[in-house]
Amino acid sequence: MFILREAFRGLSKNKLMALVTFGVMFFSLFIFGLFLISTVNLFLLIQKAEEKVGISAFLEDELSDNEIESLKRDISSLMGVQEVIFVSKSEAFEKFREDLGEDSDLLEALETNPLPASFDIKLYESFKDPKNLESISRKVDAMPGVEEIKYGEEWVKILDRVVKVLVGIDLILGVIISFSSIFVVANTIKLTVFARRKQIEIMELVGATHRFIISPFLVEGVIEGILAGGFASGLLFGIYNIFAARLGDFIQVTRELFIIVVVFGTLLGYIGSHISVKKFLRAPIGTELPKGK
Repeated sequence: MFILREAFRGLSKNKLMALVTFGVMFFSLFIFGLFLISTVNLFLLIQKAEEKVGISAFLEDELSDNEIESLKRDISSLMGVQEVIFVSKSEAFEKFREDLGEDSDLLEALETNPLPASFDIKLYESFKDPKNLESISRKVDAMPGVEEIKYGEEWVKILDRVVKVLVGIDLILGVIISFSSIFVVANTIKLTVFARRKQIEIMELVGATHRFIISPFLVEGVIEGILAGGFASGLLFGIYNIFAARLGDFIQVTRELFIIVVVFGTLLGYIGSHISVKKFLRAPIGTELPKGK
């Protein structure tokens, strides 16, 4: 209770510095929240694209039902194959008609159904890379009764490269934002600690332990981190609600994202306070912090 009381007393006595620290943390957490939302939605977009990755095996005409079933079992037994769906000639024709929409009347001129029966081959997520797709496609293509294989080879390779590049950029930006936020907050909190250097020196002179001295500052940092995280989450939520009607399902925001911002704010306040106070305590008693540090 003493530590908590001292923390609130410190905040009330140093309102200006507390407000500056809160503002810096709020801005850092708001940027972090925007980055987090962008990252999550980016990967959701990639995931939706990867869900459509699969193999289409077009079959030769005049295959018997037994031959089709046997071929389906052979394909299903391949490593990486999750599901094999048979699409008959009539089903393929009806799907083609639906895709044409208003132009479907053009199909009335056809005397026979030109579309072949096929298998839609769905793969497990770990097998949707270009190497496995090519390997499975070759095996299916070599099976009797299969006339042609399509899996969008070039599109899959481009998607794979895009994912790798975006993951790399995302990790780099995440590290930069995190360390930049900690650096800025630590230096801002350092000003607060420096303003109360006399109080810390007196506590050291009377024999107070370092843990006892830094505890109120850590609690102050945590309180400011929680408040800054809460306000940043509130602003992000408000902005999302304003644009939600226009964006529709294009951008998804979950409750967990806002919780992460608050948790990161708490950690930011704790780490920033810890770094600042520890540096000050390592300085000899009676000395001041060097300017510009």
